[in-house]
Amino acid sequence: MLQEALREALREALREAMERARQIRRSERFKYALATFSRLALHARQRLNPGVFAIDIHENSGFFSVLQMVLFILMYCEEKGLVPRISAHGPIYGDPDGRIDWFSTFFETVRPPPDAAPARKVRTSRVHDLVQLGLRGRYEARLELKSASALFQAHYRPAAFIRDEVDALCATLGIGETTLGVHFRGTDKRHEAESMSWEAFCQVVASTLAENPRLTSLFVSSDEAAFLDFFAAWPFGKPVRVAPSKLLADGSMPIHFRGYAGLEIGREALVSSLLLSRCGFLVKTPSYLSAWSKIFNPALPVRLASPPRPDAFWFPDSQLWAENGMAPAA
Repeated sequence: MLQEALREALREALREAMERARQIRRSERFKYALATFSRLALHARQRLNPGVFAIDIHENSGFFSVLQMVLFILMYCEEKGLVPRISAHGPIYGDPDGRIDWFSTFFETVRPPPDAAPARKVRTSRVHDLVQLGLRGRYEARLELKSASALFQAHYRPAAFIRDEVDALCATLGIGETTLGVHFRGTDKRHEAESMSWEAFCQVVASTLAENPRLTSLFVSSDEAAFLDFFAAWPFGKPVRVAPSKLLADGSMPIHFRGYAGLEIGREALVSSLLLSRCGFLVKTPSYLSAWSKIFNPALPVRLASPPRPDAFWFPDSQLWAENGMAPAA
């Protein structure tokens, strides 16, 4: 008995040590320290460019995590008076060979390029993570929803084929000002957000409907097929329309690591966010995808059903939580 108790105590200590190690690896401070040399080299290289900040993002994270990087780059360029030249490659949202600039595939440039091309060669720096830029610490606290939306939309808008698809789906699904948009993010998001049961989340949605009688239908998007079935069966008393996404997660593995065709994953993610942005109200759990619906439509009322974790209290969800009159999670 004593030996078994000792073995169990040892196993528990090992589990705690492994979890602590994972937390350290995920921490911004740890990653920032590791990236010090590459960050200094990047900015030294970019200072050689003639008024241009040229960044090629080779993603190893989610679609909207990359858009966060884009937002910080735009803030830096605005502050320094630089012209942003942003591209994104990689197998998750592009192609295995890294030939497709998927950011330019999904977004059009709004601002025209400078009249005269620079005489000197533009040097492009490749980054894989936000810490390689070193911009979050400088700009995160300054971010506000309206100004972030205005900044991004002053530079980029979704490509025409994406806008056309969203318009067609809104017409087919009846999405508009009387629609309550709903987004529930599961899978790996448990590392960044407080967990919430499906029942509790549906109760938040039901209370939002009761408080807003103008909302006559629901549009729901999620990465979990089982949740979508559960939600559609909940007795809301109003029609429920489900996002036409074909690529869903498997267990705890997120969509972008499932090996689906990259451009299809990106297209579905962007279309889902834009469809939610076209609703009259949005209820959501923490997620960059649905938080960016507020960037695409800053007038959208949003109710964040649960807070991000304290070590992942990042924009835009941090601002949405504050907008709901909530303090940061302790």
